Amino acid sequence: MQTAQDHSSPLEAAVAYAQLGYAVFPLAPGEKRPHGRLVPHGLKEASREEATITTWWQSCPGCGVGILAPEEVLVLDFDDPTAWEKLKGEYPALGDAPRQRTPKEGYHVFLRLPQGVRLSATVRKLAGVDLRGMGKAYVVAAPTRLADGRGYVWELPLVPPAKLPLIPEALLLKLLPPPPPPPREVVVGSSSPRRLRALLESYAAAVASAPEGTRHNTLIRYAVAAGGLIPHGLSPEEAEEVLVAAAMRAGLPEREARDAVRWGLRVGGGRPLILEDPHPLPPRMRWALNRRARVKGVAHE
Repeated sequence: MQTAQDHSSPLEAAVAYAQLGYAVFPLAPGEKRPHGRLVPHGLKEASREEATITTWWQSCPGCGVGILAPEEVLVLDFDDPTAWEKLKGEYPALGDAPRQRTPKEGYHVFLRLPQGVRLSATVRKLAGVDLRGMGKAYVVAAPTRLADGRGYVWELPLVPPAKLPLIPEALLLKLLPPPPPPPREVVVGSSSPRRLRALLESYAAAVASAPEGTRHNTLIRYAVAAGGLIPHGLSPEEAEEVLVAAAMRAGLPEREARDAVRWGLRVGGGRPLILEDPHPLPPRMRWALNRRARVKGVAHE
């Protein structure tokens, strides 16, 4: 199969993108906005149907091409080329991802998200980078040209979503909400089974009450936090079932919830939470206990 970057015609490119697995729609000639007459509802009308695509571009051969990547595909949109070079220096694997150069010398970089992980397109965690794709935000694609003649060019060709490289895990963690701090009201022994269960139940309560539009990210956040309790003795099986049940009460489908929880627990398991002792000893008493404990080879830090 030929790739979209093999074609100079917008129609040929649009059909090729659709064959790769990306929904497309026409943009107003010379602009980056959806064509108001052909797709009055904008990206909501993005399609992979060849007959629909052909009708659009036969009606307007000069229309540009908009791509709405599926929900498992994240597009990093770099307006500033220096931001791209900086992030590529931190994560060299990004250099192997499909990318196109934009008219402003920025880049669109296509990556795959792990199964069960979704991000908000409104996240602003990286300077000079916007998040696109994920079935929420479109990008302008080659061979689209703007009114001043500048166009979009592929440097590394686009591939089907399943063949995209996974986003580096360390980079993904930067884009996710940070794990919540342990609730202050949970004051049962530093890492006792009772305290771990109390923490898990507090996380589950937050997941179950998350409003629509925040449910998935909330679940990811608390799954990572619960994973940080596993090194302290929390059962991963118990954590999974409790969080999945909470997510389903919030309205998420079980399969989506389970995938997200398993990913979060795995990642969080490698990032143990620091659990402060809710009843710390005064320094003089801790010194006396440590002096006595050193005889037995055990210290109270």
